Amino acid sequence: MRTDPLCGLARVFTAAVLAVVMDCAMTSAGAAEPAAASTATTSATPRASRHALIIGLGRYQQDPARPVGALDGVTHDMRSARQMARALQVPDANITELRDEQASRAGVQAALSALAQRVAAGDRVFVYWTGHGSRFHDPQAGGCVETLIPWDLKDFTHAEFARMLRPLGDKADKLMVVYDACHSGSVAAARPASRALGVAMLQAKTSGVSEACAQPSNVRTRSMESALSAAGMGLGDVVHISSSRPDELSFDNPQTGGLATTALRRCLMGEARDLDGSGAISADELVRCAQAQVEQAMRGATDITPQHLVVTGNRGFVPALFAAAPPVAPVPAPVVAPVVVPVTAPVAAPTPAPVPAPVATPAPVRATPGDILAQVHAQRDHKRSLKVTASAQRLRIDRDPLDLMLVSDRPGHVYVAMAGTDGVSMTLLFPNELDSDNRIAAGQQLWLPRPSWRVVAGGPPGLDRLLVMVTDGPRDWRALRGQRAGPFLAPLLDQRGRSQLQALLGQQAGPCVQGACSDAFASALLDVEEVR
Repeated sequence: MRTDPLCGLARVFTAAVLAVVMDCAMTSAGAAEPAAASTATTSATPRASRHALIIGLGRYQQDPARPVGALDGVTHDMRSARQMARALQVPDANITELRDEQASRAGVQAALSALAQRVAAGDRVFVYWTGHGSRFHDPQAGGCVETLIPWDLKDFTHAEFARMLRPLGDKADKLMVVYDACHSGSVAAARPASRALGVAMLQAKTSGVSEACAQPSNVRTRSMESALSAAGMGLGDVVHISSSRPDELSFDNPQTGGLATTALRRCLMGEARDLDGSGAISADELVRCAQAQVEQAMRGATDITPQHLVVTGNRGFVPALFAAAPPVAPVPAPVVAPVVVPVTAPVAAPTPAPVPAPVATPAPVRATPGDILAQVHAQRDHKRSLKVTASAQRLRIDRDPLDLMLVSDRPGHVYVAMAGTDGVSMTLLFPNELDSDNRIAAGQQLWLPRPSWRVVAGGPPGLDRLLVMVTDGPRDWRALRGQRAGPFLAPLLDQRGRSQLQALLGQQAGPCVQGACSDAFASALLDVEEVR
């Protein structure tokens, strides 16, 4: 869209003939005027809309017909899981723990049922399981079936566990499931299930795998991902992380806990890196970090190779972390405003912007502004409906305005951000200083821009990417670090600015201590081409 500034031009808006003087987005020296300082934080402030269920099995009911070994590291896993829940902004009051005999089949079922009743629409849920897994051949299923072993040895198949998670998935904005268990190995295997690593003796987190399923690379299995899909859960709102591949062993260190759990905790507590420079750390980047930690922990092992963590579902989901800002922010390029066209006054020819002096720029990050908007879009609640229609898919530069029509299936607050055709700029188009009433009713047709402002295609030729959001709670858009571009805000896209943008768009403004404070939103992503 056009980026010529409207400097000091008087404009008349609305039938009430309200005179408004537009401030120029450029200072006399050509530098952009910064917006208000940020009030956003990247700390894991607890939010009442977050919940966790932590299940740990280090001891099992004794049954001579089915001996299941103890896992001494589960004590450490429980502490690690609580730390992970806190990093996911779950308040202590919303964390439920089941340990050993509490985690019987009936106990787990009751805890999941109680959690589903407590969770409100738009909340986020973290479910963690550490203990032994198993696998058996089920002719009716047509293959091997993986299980999680509760205290009383009455296994949950993946299909059963997925069905119990379904009520949570139907309500939650996002459901993150982590289990540190494995389903490989054999009770009759000649090789022992424990391995020495330095001074620690690693123990495989598997028990009672039938001979028919001891070599899962050669036998069709039923993964948790397929079980979740079969249970009718859309994977866009589910993130599932398992500690190993189906044909691998997961290991428990009695001195520190499960290797996967320890690695995930360390990465979630700050060691993960924003690999694509988007300003946020995705589930995929979290697991990459944890995998590197596991491989480092198993260096020196002679007869075993590292297990491989697996993430399925919404790999682009941002669990909690936002990338830390670099010590020194790069100097941003000057930003100028999209053209704002009043309804009742003729449009004066825009004054060309002064050419800024060249400045040294840092090495470019890989994520473009369009990529950042796509990552925010990946955080949406896929169960919601938002229909956005553009008046045209192609706009002629200097001639055609941008018009959007929105219909949401529920009430909320509307936000529109645009990544420009130049591939480096981003603008928050709505709300703005001329039009801050961004509420929408369920089923209402909302046309944007409203009559008081317009956005006209201004080049260069290429694709504009538009992200339209309808959020349950308001976002503190005025707190974004950025540059005023007429009535609009152009967020700074240094690393700190990207992190703040992701945080503010992904979470409603203000503390979330009690009551309704959903961060959930619907969104639509569309591209509009600008042509000569």
